[in-house]
Amino acid sequence: MNEIEIASDTIRVSDEYHPSYSSPSADIVLLSEDGVKFRVHSSILGTASKFFNDMFRMPRSSAENRDDALPMGESSEILKTLLDIIYPHDTNPVLPSMSFAFVRRLLSAAEKYDLARVTHYVQLVTKTEPFLSRPLEVYALACIFGWTEEAHRLSLQTLNLDLSSPTYEEILTSIDSASLYKLFQLRWKIKKEMAQAVQELDSEEIDEMRRCYCSNFPRGHTEAWECLEMFIRGELDKYPDGSSLRHPKFWSHGGLDKLWNLKCNICDEPVVRKSGVNEYIIDILDHGMPDF
Repeated sequence: MNEIEIASDTIRVSDEYHPSYSSPSADIVLLSEDGVKFRVHSSILGTASKFFNDMFRMPRSSAENRDDALPMGESSEILKTLLDIIYPHDTNPVLPSMSFAFVRRLLSAAEKYDLARVTHYVQLVTKTEPFLSRPLEVYALACIFGWTEEAHRLSLQTLNLDLSSPTYEEILTSIDSASLYKLFQLRWKIKKEMAQAVQELDSEEIDEMRRCYCSNFPRGHTEAWECLEMFIRGELDKYPDGSSLRHPKFWSHGGLDKLWNLKCNICDEPVVRKSGVNEYIIDILDHGMPDF
């Protein structure tokens, strides 16, 4: 076992090579930060990376030994995954971990060494499970690594998440302030637009909302409409995508009876059609989602 000292840190280096990358025909040795050596082909590294291509074109010292290890500053797990992706194989490489922390480190290493193939491969992987069920993680990766179009699409998919949950602390703290603001701004805009729509209901005549067609459609029942606005705001705090507003249980809440029981001044019949208000709100959710 040999030791290499780098920037005051000592790496204990094994005399053995990683079994997957130990070919005698390889001409470059890479060293992981945990002391594992990888014997690899400079032709493959140079083709996959401008960083390595430029490095290998530089003149090499005559005193340099082909077995001298090049410290990579990455764990053996990350380094092997990088090589698995850029080396030709009969089957697609499998990421050893699907955790946010691992994928972020992998993408950071790919960015550092200009390995576009790795970045592209990881982007494809994030379009499959389990990442399809973890949109906030992919949104964070998109923000960190500049996948602008992906970030916009993924922000909409995070609307059913409770971002106040400690579960998302690590992910949210990894996102830059501008991207984090956009994530919350989308939620604020949805609430603002929905509240404005409810406030306008008291002054608009929408046939689908009426149960009574007498000429004196009641106006000025602000308190009843404010009750609906308050309930909708509360639901959007919990479910910003508005999913709970699509459920009959919300519209049957006893707290909304004051609105459903509004009576006509002429025929003394209820005047507000619950299903009409429901459809009006759902239409706003379907067609009035704000962009940012």
